[in-house]
Amino acid sequence: MAEQRDMLDDIIDIQRDWQAVSNPFGGVLDSLTQDPSKVKQWDPGEYKEVPRANSVMCLQVASGCVDACSRCLDVCPTDSITITDKRVVIHGSCRKCGLCSSVCPTGAFLTTKLAQKTLYDRVARVAGAYDVCYVTCTRALGRLPLGNEVVLPCVGAMPAEVWFSLLSEYGNISVYLPLGICDRCRTITGEETYAQLISQAEEWSGEAMGLEVEEGELNHELSRAYRRSQFVSSMAQAGTMLVTRGVPVLAGAQAVAKRIKNHSDKLLEMQRTLEAAVGAKTDQSRRRVLTQGRKLVLTTLQQYPELAENFHLEVPVCDRSLCTMCGDCAKACPVHACDIDDAGRFYVEPTYCINCGACAQTCIEDALTMEPFDSQQLVVPDPNAEKLAERRAEAERRRQEAKEKLRHGLDVIEHMAEE
Repeated sequence: MAEQRDMLDDIIDIQRDWQAVSNPFGGVLDSLTQDPSKVKQWDPGEYKEVPRANSVMCLQVASGCVDACSRCLDVCPTDSITITDKRVVIHGSCRKCGLCSSVCPTGAFLTTKLAQKTLYDRVARVAGAYDVCYVTCTRALGRLPLGNEVVLPCVGAMPAEVWFSLLSEYGNISVYLPLGICDRCRTITGEETYAQLISQAEEWSGEAMGLEVEEGELNHELSRAYRRSQFVSSMAQAGTMLVTRGVPVLAGAQAVAKRIKNHSDKLLEMQRTLEAAVGAKTDQSRRRVLTQGRKLVLTTLQQYPELAENFHLEVPVCDRSLCTMCGDCAKACPVHACDIDDAGRFYVEPTYCINCGACAQTCIEDALTMEPFDSQQLVVPDPNAEKLAERRAEAERRRQEAKEKLRHGLDVIEHMAEE
């Protein structure tokens, strides 16, 4: 349903139309007078990066079992990855597609541009400012991206956990891929990979991903909320709106940046809460590792706990009659989610467990089996929930006060216009 327009929307439209009429050739003149050597050119290489392998986090290396995991090997379109018993090697034939980093459950492949929190922030920043945020690849775009286009080396470079967090928070994200673009791509595993990752995220979030295949149908408009926030702030700073210091109104860009920062703060606070609840180390003093993907998922579930029922994951369960307490299972877990306690009993922390099954694959006695668990255990209790509810109520009260003052200000403007 379309949002109902009001006088503020009309004023914003008049301002935009006036700017266009007063300087109709501004963009053309700027492009003609600009130094050609300083004009930014389209370079697909800017969006690509050879990953670095952290062999310590590799499931095959940690467990010494070739059956523990082969996701990166299966997805690499050029067979550029080799795993030995001690290290992961990335060869020069790498296409920099990023698929290995998106499917690796432990984050063993490191890239600055494709780090999961970085990807989340890039898309969230755009989704918070525009009507539609388009995620696309270098081959599909073939030109410099516009403000609401997020370019990846391959759409499959976005992990399911990132898609899940974004779909849960924003309802205006679409994939832009023209028909046939994947058929001719040399990253032959990309289409199947992104289809599986997005499908998984849609199942978890209960939301559907948008898809656009025609460039002429792309919408590059700033969102209504963004324009209104930006306009009101500019008017307040100019002293022409009756907005007090007690009810500050952030500009659109500032509001988006604040939302991104709030998300980062939530990630940090959630991890602190989790460590306080279950401990940051195992009984054998191994530091538990919370992967970026799991951190995004847990933070989203803390905010939307009802989505936990959409997760159908398995964790290892031990048959103590078969267990010899050798500890191979604990050694095979790079994130140290499972361990043998001081009493010689196997245990696992489900919130840290990445559900890979490497521990069960390593157990030569077959004492461990992967079994479903209650996904509500993924919801980390928020000790500040009551305080947050009070803050939200206070924020809503202030918002209503601000709306009243804004409405009064608009009445004053309307009255002056009539006079």
